[in-house]
Amino acid sequence: MSVYVNDLRSAVYAFPVLAFIIALPFMWWHYHKYGAVSRWRVFWTYIFVFYLLCAYFLIILPLPDRAVVAKLTTPKYNLVPLTFIREFLKYNPLQLGNVYTWKAALLAPTVIQPAFNVALTIPFGAFLRYYFHRPWWQVIISSFCLSLFFELTQLSGLYGVYPRPYRLFDVDDLLLNTTGGWIGCGLARLVMPILPTDAQMDHSAPKRAENVSMWRLAGFVVDWLAALLLATLIGVAVSLIGRVSAPGWLTWAVLFLWLVRPPTFGRQTLGMRTVRLQMRTMQDNPVYWWQPAVRFLVGYGVPVGVLYGTAECVNAMNGIGFSRFTWAGVGMLAGLLVLSLMFGDWLLAFVMRSHLLVFEWVTRTKLVNK
Repeated sequence: MSVYVNDLRSAVYAFPVLAFIIALPFMWWHYHKYGAVSRWRVFWTYIFVFYLLCAYFLIILPLPDRAVVAKLTTPKYNLVPLTFIREFLKYNPLQLGNVYTWKAALLAPTVIQPAFNVALTIPFGAFLRYYFHRPWWQVIISSFCLSLFFELTQLSGLYGVYPRPYRLFDVDDLLLNTTGGWIGCGLARLVMPILPTDAQMDHSAPKRAENVSMWRLAGFVVDWLAALLLATLIGVAVSLIGRVSAPGWLTWAVLFLWLVRPPTFGRQTLGMRTVRLQMRTMQDNPVYWWQPAVRFLVGYGVPVGVLYGTAECVNAMNGIGFSRFTWAGVGMLAGLLVLSLMFGDWLLAFVMRSHLLVFEWVTRTKLVNK
């Protein structure tokens, strides 16, 4: 059981980044359709992605050493259906006439393993029925395909990473996973009357079309990824042509030009175009030439400078001890305080449509739906 808990913990660690990457295309489509995204849609999408991550990690983790796997002589697959029933009858300690054996029987691997394989796909079937509105026969087929993907992942040795399978390809798992999806479909039908309908989930989305809080972050991520990719390509070209390392300020120069130049000339950055936003003054006029540059310096330069300064203070305190008063300690505390205030500023902007971020207040600019 501790192994499964560790697998789930790994999913929790990886979830924030992977869930955002996987769910972003759906939210982007929904945003362009309604001009906003329903909080219920975001919630169910993230829950579904998180479930898939957990399920995937549960079937591949823990990852053994390649040398250990190369020495394995255990069977690679089982193609005999209903083997789990024969193993239950042969190895399970259950004696119906002896109640003292019931607990041991329920906790035996011959019960835990099949029950786990059934439970693994119950959420999948429930999601397909409730959220994606798939009929029962499509749920069964989809559950079988998901199970087959899991089993082929194991049979391939994690797509060739390992010289041979380190887990058994079992036809019984296909049967049990498919059964779990079918059960999940039935359970979803029972609870659907108390869950929000599509109309209820999408009802408030058009009303939030003017709320750009969430999409400032999405546009920010798109612009940063694009700018970092461009800076990397330029750095590689400089290294190949000039045979020298790219200067450390190159990334910041590219990022500055990427984010500042388009708004200066009344255009949108790639991230703004992706989520249909445009930079305007508080009076809803085109921005002046200096406002995007100041916005960048206050919005990005200050947080990065504070992070750098805080890290330097922490490094200066190494070997001195955190219990002694030093100016580095004061600097570290001050940096943490400023970062906390910045985080609170972003959090307020995320939950309150009327809240202005510091760099918006300083430059008197805002992002509006285009």
